[in-house]
Amino acid sequence: MRLFILCFCFFSLVTFAAAQSADSRDGNSGGKSSTSPDVEGGGVDEALISGDVPVRVSEDAFWISAGAETAMYSNSGFSLGMGIIFAYGKKVSIGIKSTYFLNFDNRIDVLEIGFLLRFYLLPKLPSSGLFIQISGGQALFLRYEDGGALPAQWGTMYGGAEAGWRFLLGKLFFIEPFIRGGYPYITGGGIIAGAAF
Repeated sequence: MRLFILCFCFFSLVTFAAAQSADSRDGNSGGKSSTSPDVEGGGVDEALISGDVPVRVSEDAFWISAGAETAMYSNSGFSLGMGIIFAYGKKVSIGIKSTYFLNFDNRIDVLEIGFLLRFYLLPKLPSSGLFIQISGGQALFLRYEDGGALPAQWGTMYGGAEAGWRFLLGKLFFIEPFIRGGYPYITGGGIIAGAAF
């Protein structure tokens, strides 16, 4: 049920963002021509100048994303999780992240709630390409069975680092595969999808 609610909230936000982006494009067009004069007075199509490089409609850098990931949160193996991120920034992003992990061997369920700080490493791609991210916060153990590998039944602070790549999908959407490592989990990874506007 919790996973269903997270999915519903994410897709509602993405639909709203897409509608706002479409309204912004319609309002800013104002009947402007897509051509600009060259030296001899002819017209040059701006699409030929820009090529196929996606261009963000807005200068704002707020983005949201959700996705699936795994993390080794118990000695019985990997847990499957679903998370959501709200963040702001282009070259450097700050935000909040929450992920809920289920362990199918009935050992432990974990809810991570924390902050993130992300750096994009390619100077020509200020909001895409290779990134590294550090994050930390509280890991709440919602179900804990004896024999688990974690230090306390009520939870602990978590922290770690991630590395991944943001692929742009047009002017609004993106996907990001990533890997991560830290404490009290050991390692993990996943893929998320989102929208920037």
